[in-house]
Formats: sequence, structure tokens, C-alpha cells
Amino acid sequence: MHDWAMPTTWTPSVAAHRGDGFVATPFSERCAGLVETGHHVFLGISPGNGYFSEERLVALLRWAAARFTRIEIAHPDTGTVACTYLGRGYEPRHARARAHRDVRQTANRVSRAVATARLDPDRLHVAQFRDFYDTPAYRAARERIARAHREQPAFHATCTRMVTAVLRTTMPAEWAPTADQLAAGAEYLDSELPFLLDTPAILGVPASVFAYRATPALAGFLYGPDAPLPAVDTQGFVTVEPLPAAR
Repeated sequence: MHDWAMPTTWTPSVAAHRGDGFVATPFSERCAGLVETGHHVFLGISPGNGYFSEERLVALLRWAAARFTRIEIAHPDTGTVACTYLGRGYEPRHARARAHRDVRQTANRVSRAVATARLDPDRLHVAQFRDFYDTPAYRAARERIARAHREQPAFHATCTRMVTAVLRTTMPAEWAPTADQLAAGAEYLDSELPFLLDTPAILGVPASVFAYRATPALAGFLYGPDAPLPAVDTQGFVTVEPLPAAR
């Protein structure tokens, strides 16, 4: 998590809320208002990440169902997940095979969790990122992100630091990605960022909150005061962490 998430010294500007086994911390007052309104939540899931067990997915779905009218549970597709393996130096064929395995396991886990949670199917939709790539709103968000990389050095540097941290997770301590590997790995983050910028337009919902297990280091660029790459007013972010185990 080092260099990927906000530093441990960062203090949220709004209070966290406990319930259903989780601590939910909106990034800002505006994000808190969107959580309170409860129109829609986008549950981000990372393939190949052991944190997202079937049991935890069930708990997240039930947490979301108690607070939001509609729920999207979505994860990256094979092509996007392969970017991380390419970033670690895997050959393309091997990278895609590993990514396909990760995505298949995640999709099966999500399917079982949805069946266990027994939510109203009209309130819940399961998707992969690729389902939205051709929408005009997604493409527009990608253009904004590309422009920010070109014109905002601090944003680009933060993204680079985040991607490097993710790529180094399973590599030797002295390893560092080449420029080509870093560019490949960065595609994963850039593919996800539109859902942090404008999920309402991409999915056609009145407002949405992106929920994830940690606050990404670039959140201030999107949701902070005078954000240089501001998310739309109807887009929020909330960190949802498991309650500490009782001792």
C-alpha cells in the first residue's frame, strides 16, 4: 500500500461512520452528502487481490444495500489486468493468461457473493470495466485524464508513484520498472480513473459514489479544494474499511 494510498498522516475532513462491519469515510463534505443521499454506489473490485474474498464481497454488498438505492459491482477486464503483468515484465501471452485467470476467479467469486447476498436484482448490476469503454462519457473522461498527464506534472508524478508501488508489490526489493513497463502498468490506473471522475454520466445515474478499501493518493486532485482535475459535482468517493477485529 506504500505510495499507493494517502499517507497515514492524512486526516479526512469529515467523520467516519461505522456500521455493518465497516468504517466508511467520505473524502470530503460533498462526498459525505452523496453518501447520505444514497443514489448509487460503484464498488471497485481488484482481481488477484486476496482482500476481496467471497465473504468480504457478501459483506460489502449488504453494507451497500443498506445505504444506496442502486449498486454497481465492477472489476477490470482481462486486457486491463494484463497491464499490471506487462508492467512487471511478463511476456504478452503469459500476462494475458495470468490476467484471464485472475478475472475468471474474481467473476466467479462475485457471482457466488451475489447469490449469497440475495439482493433485489433490480437494484444490483455486475459489470467489467470494458462494458463502458465505448460510451461517450467514458471516452471524454479518458481525454481529460490524458490532458492532465500532459499539463499537470504533480498529477502525473503522483500517478507514476502509485503505479510503481503496485508493480513492485510482488517484485524483488531492488527492482524498478523500465519506462515501457511503467507505461504498460499505468494503463490499468488510467482505465479505472473515469469511474472516479464521472460515473453518473458513464452509467446514466443521477449521482454516484466510488467505494474502495483505501483512499488513493491522487484523491486530492479529484475531490479536494480547488481540485486540478475535478470530478463532477455528482461524483463522490468513500473509503470502506473493515472494522478492527474485537480483542
